[in-house]
Amino acid sequence: MSKPITAKELANLLDLHADSLRLFARQWSNSPDDCVQEAFVALATQKQSPESQLGWLYQVVRRRAINDLRGSVRRFDREQSVARPDVSESNPITNLELVEEQQQLQPGLDSLPPDSRELIVLRIWSGLKWREIGDIIGCSSSAAQRRYTTALELMKQKLDKRCLTKRN
Repeated sequence: MSKPITAKELANLLDLHADSLRLFARQWSNSPDDCVQEAFVALATQKQSPESQLGWLYQVVRRRAINDLRGSVRRFDREQSVARPDVSESNPITNLELVEEQQQLQPGLDSLPPDSRELIVLRIWSGLKWREIGDIIGCSSSAAQRRYTTALELMKQKLDKRCLTKRN
């Protein structure tokens, strides 16, 4: 029966193979360091050391990286479905128009401070009432409305500057 891995063995594996494991994980994951770290933590907590520690690490890193990729794809799909209004007969906006609109608005949203961006996203895409938005951000509903108006003005200014810069 095998015993748990020692700290010295773990450190040696980390020194020798962490870079190649990160490179391996990068095929699937945008956070390969996390995948490798999680694999080493999992190895350190095993009651019995695997027969081939390096092979086991590669399997775990691969599995975690692929899971990370799946999670990223699901998260992206959810965000896109929430960000896109329904396209129906009552709303005859084409997909191309939606993409163009998003491309025009995204730089404005990205340029806002996080609290302003949060307010705009909450109000436009969440369907929440002002009272609920106020509860989320920790203020009254009237303060949430004022901050939202200010955030929209700021975004408008930033988009106007961007449009002027592009024209010149």
